Amino acid sequence: MNRHAFGVVLIVLAAGAAQAAPQHQDWQTRHQDDRFVNRVMMQAWADADSGPARLTLYCDTENGFRVMLMPHRALMPEGPAQVRLQIDRQPPVSLSASAFGDEETDVVTLYGTAPVQSALAKARHVTLHYAGGGASGEMDFTFGGLEAGQPMVMKVCPLRQ
Repeated sequence: MNRHAFGVVLIVLAAGAAQAAPQHQDWQTRHQDDRFVNRVMMQAWADADSGPARLTLYCDTENGFRVMLMPHRALMPEGPAQVRLQIDRQPPVSLSASAFGDEETDVVTLYGTAPVQSALAKARHVTLHYAGGGASGEMDFTFGGLEAGQPMVMKVCPLRQ
């Protein structure tokens, strides 16, 4: 194989690998059985439309509904923060959050998500505006077909006020 043909093959393989990387995972359900309870766990995520961040939605029969942002970069200092979520072009909702990490922000946990749980469970597009410790910015996340799993989420994760 000559150099030109080898180079073309490498480009085609690289392009295929780049296209194969998913930008989102719709609701995935798992069961964890033990002698006392059948724990149902659900998870969905979307990578940021630009940048390295990932927004992950969790739901399980033991802990309820949780939302976590993994920024994969120095986003905000560790401690309390405020975030605003805009879900599918609806009016934004402000939520409390806590950021964890040292040089990089490892995870931002969102609290008080009960008012947006139903909307997040079937979201197509989420804009997250963050502010804390002098840092602020905005990230967009696009999900695929979460609406198909929403009935199961609402059964597994009852709203907690």
